[in-house]
Amino acid sequence: MGKTKAKYDYQKTGRLAFFDGSTHETLLTTHPVVLFDDFLHPATDATNDWTESDDSGTSAAGDIVAGINGLYQIDTGTDADKFRAISSEICFEAAKACGCEVRLATTTADAALMLCFGFSDAKVESTGTLAFKDAALAAATIDANADDAVMFAVRAETSDSVYACSVKAAGTPQSTDTGTDIVLDTYHIYRIQLDASGNARFFIDGALVAEHLLAVTATDDLCFTLQALITAGSTADFVNIDYIKVWQERS
Repeated sequence: MGKTKAKYDYQKTGRLAFFDGSTHETLLTTHPVVLFDDFLHPATDATNDWTESDDSGTSAAGDIVAGINGLYQIDTGTDADKFRAISSEICFEAAKACGCEVRLATTTADAALMLCFGFSDAKVESTGTLAFKDAALAAATIDANADDAVMFAVRAETSDSVYACSVKAAGTPQSTDTGTDIVLDTYHIYRIQLDASGNARFFIDGALVAEHLLAVTATDDLCFTLQALITAGSTADFVNIDYIKVWQERS
């Protein structure tokens, strides 16, 4: 851990923020609306804390596991194309300059993992799958199930690359290779910041890795969601979430 630093208009939020000078973890944001979960309690209340979902609609996403500093673990299960997800309420929007940050790592063989996390207009898509479709995430081939979403995503069966992905009003999705690969047992801090116009900036470990103009409909209601499945085979993948932070302006 590095020295605590403070900066006004941190990452163009217009807000003072305190952050770790080494890891770039956001230690304190001065946004008036903040959701923060370090997963230090014994278990998650699937009714009042987070919505835990799978594609049959049951609470089977996973739960807090023993670990220093607290961990929430997503277990994809062993059936291909059967997703697991953890989601907040649909109470954020770009018009209020919402942002999110999550520190996570995969912990098992992830050759078939598909993972999406960030903001979406639905906790569970009506198609019963992830916000972005099970297809290569490169710009020429990416497709979306969500109407509005701005997320990091990886489809390891195609590539270990982490992509910055967005879709606005069911239009043509945007996709950018961040230059970061998902690597087993390697934690990264992922951050998405939206502005009032719906533009999105993506950061990994404090570095700006992508920027999407008009990424989402500014006034669409969004939730934070993390969704995972395996696209092939029968080996479960595990994703450990160290913490989740979400914020926005009140008005």
